[in-house]
Amino acid sequence: MTELNKITGLAWGPGFQSTGSPVEVLISSHGLRLTTQNDYDGMPAWSEVSVRNGGFNDSQVMIEWQGRAGNYMLTVSDISSVAALKVQLKSVTQNKETIKAAGARRRDDATRAWSHVFIWGVFVLPMLVLVAIVWEYERLVAWAISHVTVIQERKLGEQIFALTKQRLTLIEGPGATMVREIGARLSQGSAYQYEFYVADDASVNAFAMPGGFIVMNTGLLTLADNAEQVAGVLAHEIQHVEKRHSLNGMVKSAGLMVTVSLVFGDLSGVAALGSDLIRLKFSRQHEAEADIEGLKALVVSGISPTEMRDFFRKMSEKETLDLEWFSSHPASNDRFMSLDAAIKALLPATVVVKPLPYDYAAIKAVLPAHFKPGGKI
Repeated sequence: MTELNKITGLAWGPGFQSTGSPVEVLISSHGLRLTTQNDYDGMPAWSEVSVRNGGFNDSQVMIEWQGRAGNYMLTVSDISSVAALKVQLKSVTQNKETIKAAGARRRDDATRAWSHVFIWGVFVLPMLVLVAIVWEYERLVAWAISHVTVIQERKLGEQIFALTKQRLTLIEGPGATMVREIGARLSQGSAYQYEFYVADDASVNAFAMPGGFIVMNTGLLTLADNAEQVAGVLAHEIQHVEKRHSLNGMVKSAGLMVTVSLVFGDLSGVAALGSDLIRLKFSRQHEAEADIEGLKALVVSGISPTEMRDFFRKMSEKETLDLEWFSSHPASNDRFMSLDAAIKALLPATVVVKPLPYDYAAIKAVLPAHFKPGGKI
């Protein structure tokens, strides 16, 4: 029978507080079990988690894993809990090494027995493997991304933002303050640490980078009629981060070799695409998912979702404008119809809510002037 030890720590992720929730954790040779009212995907095996030291003098132990609902992290600081956890981890490591050694012996025996077979297949087997990888590339990308932790993705986002920022003119003012406040409201409780920026750019565009970096152009703020429409775009972009759509698109664009290297923690190949992020296109499936999940986030945050639908339709109808947002976020009637159907299915109380507390006319009045009467953006 597997022996269980109880430790305490703080947990972050879906279902937990944004500041961390105190939890009791059962540890065994199999893995972890969070003794909460709901499981919250809180039963990962040791093979499914990453462990590192942190805090002052590396006195804490931090454990991360990917669950069905998202990314989770457990921080263990209590001295006795840390000691018990390290004893368990040492035991698990020793077991793995024993199993690995036994496996190595079996592999050696198999190699000697079948060496002549592999000599015959030295040219055929690599070709078959290559064909299988190309055929299953979508699954390979998903597998590679699943090995990237939130912390690694954040570091990647910092590299990409540093490269992208060189091409942007970031501004401050009431518009930037509003974007940050609405963004913080929509991303409350997320495992990501978001940063929101406004760029002085006439093109109607907004884009999300891995790790939680989101940029909105002044051209989009100028086209919007109210703060709720801005919130709709922010909710959509936040979901591209939450669902890792941006990371997925960048990994696919980087190519097969970079995808494989990603599994081993080498993010440099993906980071090099930072300057091309704005031009990455999302799939129909990712766009539809960001729409619906973004709409849900608006409802949860107490923001009317109808303006999201109306602003997306407004942008799609203005074909003469420089709408770069739709070059990376393809529009379709199906998307608008899906949003409209989702809104009609909501309770009236979630649709008719208190307006956001911003004087949007005053905010637009101090934005850089890009529009000319009768002209384009």
